[in-house]
Amino acid sequence: MTRLSSSNTDDPALRFALMTRDLNLALFRKAAPGLAELGLSQAQIPVLAAIDRLPGSTGCELAEATHSTPQAVSQVLTRLAECGMVRREWLGGRAMGHHVTDDGREALYAARTRLASLTESFLTGLDEEERRVMIDAMWRVLRTITRDDQEEPDV
Repeated sequence: MTRLSSSNTDDPALRFALMTRDLNLALFRKAAPGLAELGLSQAQIPVLAAIDRLPGSTGCELAEATHSTPQAVSQVLTRLAECGMVRREWLGGRAMGHHVTDDGREALYAARTRLASLTESFLTGLDEEERRVMIDAMWRVLRTITRDDQEEPDV
């Protein structure tokens, strides 16, 4: 069975979607051993980063901030709290606020450093202008996607 990948389709839109997925998977496959040394997984990094940016956030707020589901974020938060990278505080009712601990902040900084270094090694074939154009285009696509997420659905 042939796997659907960016290399075996001529449709530009599908090719872009699959290439984005393939790049993400390849990056984190290469990064996984180094992240594991830090006690982190691919799923934990954006949640930990969001808590660092938005201290006291609830699980629902973090799900929105990371474009994830509340269920997925809940699982990540449980693991981060168990390993001491996140501290939870009761906000009343069932709501919990989340804060990055010193251990979590240290692991997040180390993960960002490792990911930046790894990504830099993959970009060596591009000159500065090519990098700028690529990153600018990717930001525009991301803003379009996330803007669409923010729009109210027709009811």
